[in-house]
Amino acid sequence: QNDTFLPTVTVKEYPSLLHGCDMNPEHWVLIANDLERNYDEYDGFVIIMGTDTMSYTASALSFMLENLAKTVILTGSQVPYCKTFSDARRNLLATISLACALDIAEVCVFFDDKLFRGNRTRKADAGAFDAFTSPNFPPLATLGLSVQVNSSLLLPQPRGRFKVFTRMDCKMVVVKFVPIFDVDALLRLANQGTGTCKALVLELYGTGNAPKDPRLLETIKRAKEVALMVVITSQCARGAVMARAYAVNEHLTELGVIPSMDMTTEATCAKIAYLFGKGLSPDQVAAQMMTNLRGECGSAEHTNVPGVRSVSRL
Repeated sequence: QNDTFLPTVTVKEYPSLLHGCDMNPEHWVLIANDLERNYDEYDGFVIIMGTDTMSYTASALSFMLENLAKTVILTGSQVPYCKTFSDARRNLLATISLACALDIAEVCVFFDDKLFRGNRTRKADAGAFDAFTSPNFPPLATLGLSVQVNSSLLLPQPRGRFKVFTRMDCKMVVVKFVPIFDVDALLRLANQGTGTCKALVLELYGTGNAPKDPRLLETIKRAKEVALMVVITSQCARGAVMARAYAVNEHLTELGVIPSMDMTTEATCAKIAYLFGKGLSPDQVAAQMMTNLRGECGSAEHTNVPGVRSVSRL
């Protein structure tokens, strides 16, 4: 057996190379359309990009690539390829091999010998080779002397025909709540209605806790009146937003906020953009946010998150 074997590859380089922080939904659409055009010609696909927004891109593509039956892996490096101790070469060669050798019908991120479900990842370290983590879900595979695949974690093969959805509706605002936050700014945003944004994502404390500030409650009530959906995520990397876990978040549940459960903020935002892009109403989006579409949120066999439903594909 020749362990140096690599599959035949075709390289597509975009005219304008971007830093990771410059990637935005327009570039997601560009990538998705290229995958669609070449889908039948290749066994797997590798996307090389900067690391800063890799988890956002992976999360978005996981929803945009509907009925994906092939392996798509994003990778990059912490140190440029030209440097002596770069991690680029190892990440690249391993990713190319895995993209063609594994039967994983998902968008993944490969970094430092670990293959993660893309919409479960987040960049956790700016200065280490193991820059990415999947805080609430184990790696799909690990690379050592051999490739160890956690087959029980993989998404099932889709039943429908592959297609790409590109009409992402990104009218949302993400706010990290801190003790010195100006809640009146949120109220002014809510008063502008859905013409400004359709979803307000609040990164709150712990399991989704927020102070009983009358101005915050007024803001959420006003958002409800103008059909502005309010979604809460946690500032903690690990764990889940749990409705009614503490008395301090019962008042939020009563006002109709949507818990993100154990989704990352990256996946939460991508999912909101995808669902509103489908033309769903706020109530329909809220229901789908509690539904496991692409393995982005916990199910009963993996995490203790109540109220999560799983569907095959949307």
